[in-house]
Amino acid sequence: MSITTNESDKLKKEDKSVMSEKKADGQVIPKDSVADLEDVEENQEEDYEEDDDEEDEENIYSGQFSKSWEELTFSDNFLFCKIMEDEEICRQLLEILLPIKIGEIRYLSTEKEFHPTYKGRSIRLDVFLKDSNRMFDIEIQTSDYKKLAMRARFYQGAMDVSTTKKRTKFSKLKESYILFLCKGDPFNSGIPVYTVKQTFFEQPDKPYDDRTHKVFYNCKAYEVADDEDLKGLLEFIQTNRASTAFSHKLEENVKLAKKNSRWEEEYMYFSDVLEEEKDKVRKIARKQGKQEGLAQGRQEGITLGKQEGRIEGAHEKGVESAKNFLRMKVLSYEQIAQGTGLSLEEVQKLAEEIEKEKQ
Repeated sequence: MSITTNESDKLKKEDKSVMSEKKADGQVIPKDSVADLEDVEENQEEDYEEDDDEEDEENIYSGQFSKSWEELTFSDNFLFCKIMEDEEICRQLLEILLPIKIGEIRYLSTEKEFHPTYKGRSIRLDVFLKDSNRMFDIEIQTSDYKKLAMRARFYQGAMDVSTTKKRTKFSKLKESYILFLCKGDPFNSGIPVYTVKQTFFEQPDKPYDDRTHKVFYNCKAYEVADDEDLKGLLEFIQTNRASTAFSHKLEENVKLAKKNSRWEEEYMYFSDVLEEEKDKVRKIARKQGKQEGLAQGRQEGITLGKQEGRIEGAHEKGVESAKNFLRMKVLSYEQIAQGTGLSLEEVQKLAEEIEKEKQ
């Protein structure tokens, strides 16, 4: 699918509006009413490996925009966030996941960003909502289950810092829930639900209640879930098969979402941009690799030159691509780092440089 330059510019403006404003109780929430956001994980530098085969080049831009529009399911981040913009669906999903009743939803936003501190790490929450005295974060996680506990810890703290005004009494802190819907088993115990419970080490039966809750769902183990509605929800996320009233409702909403031409254009626009950047990285990396290799004069030198050329060329193009994405403001720092092969710190430094250029 292709779109014209004018359509692209219009789409960029609409995307920024969608990401910066949401409605709650009939009122438009100003762009600065909620702190900005970016998805965060541990420093990827320690996990980054400069592999010397061409498979790395194919995986440089793997991510949520790598599938075709027709292939998307409810478990894909883009479609999940779009469908969860519906308050009633969001409420029903929460009431199935948690043994509580959800009151009037005062605020609902998908892919909301929080910058808890200046120059500090930031996060992007898939679905963030509040009722009268509680706030919830719902995350869809289809892979990479390492360090989920640390992510949940950071998300919870960032939510508190970003939504609490000065001079707020500690007793007024909102009760908060962090929920991860995982397609794999995050803690490898084969159970469908992992509910974190805090207690005192010396008195395990005495609860430590700071009004924070973390729950991880293993959709892979849907068959052993006790509650039928929960079983149906986890099954739908894992297999895309509907077996309960609510999962059939989700199925219908997925079908309707697939007919939304604006959402399709939005998705395909980002997908096309990433594909173009991927092609540029391949061409430049291979060209520089060939030049470096020929300069060596021997087969070993050629091989080494190609390897170094691919890495150097990919890095330079990665920097250029990262700057483009930062200026477009369509992806999180973590997503940009994953897509370009740069470390999270490099992306953050580039963001600071771009901010200084604006001043």
